[in-house]
Amino acid sequence: MNMDNIEAFLYAFQLGSFNKAAEALYLTQPSVTARIQSLERELQGPLFNRDGKQIALTERGKQFLPYAQKILHAYQEISTTLCAEPVSEKSVTIGCTLLMSTHILPEILPIYREKYPGVNLRILVGSSAYVMEKVLSKEADFGLVRTVSHPLIDSYHFHTDTLRLVVPPHHPFTALPASKLSWDTVGREPHIVLAHGTMEWLMVQRHYHRNQIHPHIMMEVDNFEAAKKMVMRGVGISFLPQLCMQEELTNGLLHEISPKPLAQLTRKIEIICLREANRDLVEFFIHAVKALDRKLPLTKNS
Repeated sequence: MNMDNIEAFLYAFQLGSFNKAAEALYLTQPSVTARIQSLERELQGPLFNRDGKQIALTERGKQFLPYAQKILHAYQEISTTLCAEPVSEKSVTIGCTLLMSTHILPEILPIYREKYPGVNLRILVGSSAYVMEKVLSKEADFGLVRTVSHPLIDSYHFHTDTLRLVVPPHHPFTALPASKLSWDTVGREPHIVLAHGTMEWLMVQRHYHRNQIHPHIMMEVDNFEAAKKMVMRGVGISFLPQLCMQEELTNGLLHEISPKPLAQLTRKIEIICLREANRDLVEFFIHAVKALDRKLPLTKNS
């Protein structure tokens, strides 16, 4: 019995469609259909009832499900046991967003390397969706991302970051108390925003929509570092993560403004890994994080 066929069956069951299973497995939908049909021929009967795009297990499928889960679990356990090397001899690949690679990893990795000098590290940088794909395809051992959800992934809360509205230090708004600043006035300033359609863009747009303000968006950029440089040069104002500008705020290179009502724009950052992954690798990273003099609670999400 082909393990790829069993995996396709379980993905289709867990995700509720052949299309979604194909996306998760990085296959075409006909390939997933062919794998399940091959399994059905082996088991001499249909495993799914198909009604358009909707699928449901047949009685035969329900009978096969617990066996498929046991077979895949046993296969993964065998692979882990027979193929695993001592952690000290492994290389660990970490996927992360640009923000994490710039402002979190430089603080953590020296501690990690000091405690575990035998582990070679590789960093993959991209969007949260990109990192999740790398974890799912086992090209990354774990990742640091914004909140994501997938049936095959475990996630652990790492940090909650807040978007703050900032202006350059010479901006007229810096001389005004918060009580004198209105969102209507702020909205007319030239805004620098992250690219259209990103989570951060949606958060800012939702805030302005609730306050019935139409912000003057004069520039879109693809990362926060670019937006931060633009604000520091006086090009415009922007909502930026506190994580990426703490040093600039402390040194007076940026100034935070807080019009009322306060914008509540927070983003959760998580560590993600496959459910069948070698937990030792994730635990190593967690211990390195805890060694920092930080209060970043790490709890598994429900």
